[in-house]
Order: sequence, then structure tokens, then C-alpha cells
Amino acid sequence: MDKLKNRNIRFRYKKEIFAVVLCIILCVSLHYICTWECVMKTECRFMAQFENNKSRKVAADIIKECSVFPAAKNENVNREDKVNCYYENGYGDGRSFGGKRKHEGIDIMSSVDKKCLFKIRSVSDGTVEKKGWLKLGGYRLGIRSDSGIYYYYAHLASYADNIKCGDRVKAGQFIGYMGNTGYGDEGTSGKFPMHLHFGIYIKDGTGESSINPFYLLKKLEKCR
Repeated sequence: MDKLKNRNIRFRYKKEIFAVVLCIILCVSLHYICTWECVMKTECRFMAQFENNKSRKVAADIIKECSVFPAAKNENVNREDKVNCYYENGYGDGRSFGGKRKHEGIDIMSSVDKKCLFKIRSVSDGTVEKKGWLKLGGYRLGIRSDSGIYYYYAHLASYADNIKCGDRVKAGQFIGYMGNTGYGDEGTSGKFPMHLHFGIYIKDGTGESSINPFYLLKKLEKCR
């Protein structure tokens, strides 16, 4: 009788353990399915801005080569600084400094207005093509990917040590710190809150034109 009772108890425990394991597997699977669905939706929204097959090929190259969200919290930041980054779809918004124009990228903002709280990383492999001061962009870095896409990182506080034009970089490589430089002569800062201006430029019939990176950033955010 005792043996039968013990056997029933063991059987019940096994069923409970199996149920718990099954529940964990289902929850993990559901999480990955939802993440995959969100990634696919953002990819489709990113692709929607391209009008023909040729430009959609470019979009596919961008999605394929970009694997890292460009802003990452600096691990050396004081723990008391509860900082995060956020961004909105401000592509195409009006700008007035330097003349009336449209915003050609997305601003990734810091929740705390201090420089160097975020490390800036290359979203893709590529070669450093431009480095230095621009009146609008402040300290900026331009990286040309192997597929010919130009990725633009502006308003940096400073650069990664020894980075220079011609250097090869890898996706995820540290290239500088988030800042608020620009809108004046070299060294000007503080004209606006801390943020990274992230832009993407593709070749067209007359040179290069910007595209909206918002949904690409959404995709990269889901994957980080």
C-alpha cells in the first residue's frame, strides 16, 4: 500500500514538473514569436518608403548589414544616473538654423542632459569616410558600408581614441560619445539637448539622398 502511495506521489510530481517545463517552453516560444513578428513589421514599414525594385534592393542591403543599435549606455556611468535613451519619428520635420530645411535623420535623445552617458557604436561594418567638424552636425563621423550606404553620426562629444578616416570598423564598434556639439564654430556645444543625430544616405541619380531610419532603429532596438 505504501509503495503504491509513493508511486502515485512520484507520478504526480513528475506531471507537475512536466507542466512547469511545458509552460516555460511555451512562454519562451511565445516571446520569440512576438519578437520576430515585431521585427518583421518594422522591416516592412522601413521597406515601404522605397518605391521600386532597385531601391528595395538597397533597403534589403541596409537591413542585412545593420545589426547593432547605435547608442549604448556607457558602463562607466555613475549608477545614480538612471539614464535611458528615446526617439521619435522626427524625420522630415522643419529646421531653421542655417536656413529653412528638413530634418534628414532621427535624433536619439538622452534622458539625462550630460555628455558621454552613451557610447555611440557603428550599426554596420564599413570604412570611416568623414571625420571632423560641421557647422550643423558638430563633431561627426561618416561611415561607408561595404554595400555603399553612408551612415552619419552627428553632435558627438568626442571620438573613440585614434579613429581616423580610412579605418575599417565592425558593427558594434565604439566610435564616439553622445554629445550636443554643433550650430556654430568648431567647439560650439550646448545649443540643444544631448542626443545623437543618426542619418542614412543612399546614392541616387544626382548624388546621395537621405532616407528615414526610424523603423530600422525600431528593428535594431528589438534585437539588442
